[in-house]
Amino acid sequence: MDVENNQPSENAINPEENARGGIAVDDNPQNTEEARAYAEQLSRVEARQISLEEQDKKLLDALDEVLEKRSQRERKRPQTRGERITAGIANKGVGIVSLGLILIFLGVVMIVTLFSKEPDYFLPLKLSPIAAILVGIEILFNQMIARGKLKINIPSIIISGVLTVGCCVACVMMNASYKQDTIEYNSRTIAAEIYDRTYKELRNCADLKSVEAIVDLNPEGTAITKGLDALSAGDKIVINIEFGGGFADPRAFVSDCKKIIEGYRIMGINVTDFHFYNETAFNTYSLDVIGKYVQDYSETKLMEMVDYIYIEDFSYLEDLQDLEEEESDNSSSSQ
Repeated sequence: MDVENNQPSENAINPEENARGGIAVDDNPQNTEEARAYAEQLSRVEARQISLEEQDKKLLDALDEVLEKRSQRERKRPQTRGERITAGIANKGVGIVSLGLILIFLGVVMIVTLFSKEPDYFLPLKLSPIAAILVGIEILFNQMIARGKLKINIPSIIISGVLTVGCCVACVMMNASYKQDTIEYNSRTIAAEIYDRTYKELRNCADLKSVEAIVDLNPEGTAITKGLDALSAGDKIVINIEFGGGFADPRAFVSDCKKIIEGYRIMGINVTDFHFYNETAFNTYSLDVIGKYVQDYSETKLMEMVDYIYIEDFSYLEDLQDLEEEESDNSSSSQ
């Protein structure tokens, strides 16, 4: 018994053998406890991380479930009137709404233009860019509600463009016709006013057989009604006067012509051209006073401009120049 107890145990480790065998054993109990505590802390951290991942997964699953239930409720909920209209506009594409608005716009503009006292037929042409603005607004609106899936209704866009261009062309043609009608109306009105003043003021100056006033207004700036007192640069007034009775010589004819010219000057009517004419059985006188400066000529100067025709035989007429040439030829042959 004593011998067995004194012998070393098989499980006992010899420090020298451990050193020779290369096995290092830490006999410090403190280091062993720290390693055990670190291992326990590491396991707790891993367990907590696993628990957090499980919680996140549960939260994501719950959120997916809530969103799924909400989408199901929205699908079951009936669409409002505004939502249906918006969806219908998006499905039909860009062009339907703008086409309707352009039709309303063009109709209102044409009504205002046609029923105006002084219509401006260029108004639709001036406002035509609004059609492009309406189409642009509809494109932006559809881009917002369609979330990038833009659909364009090509026929509606084409119809809108054709209507806008056609309306502008029609208004330009109507403006030209209206302008011409206005010019003709103004010309007749001014001619009638000149005739009335002429009859009242000049009937005692000479024996007037007929008076004709021809007014040619400047086509620029005559789209509005204007009278004799509103004449502008470029307007032309031509007066044709035929005298009654007869004149003994060209000087008497020119004297009455000068009275008529001075009479129009006193009345303040800025006549561009005068044409005077007198025809009798024996004499025919004609005088053209062209230009406003020629109207200041004296009677002697005007008499040189008179076209004189002497009726020698009722079967034919010879003007003064041909008669002088014939007389000169006869005198030269007699010599």
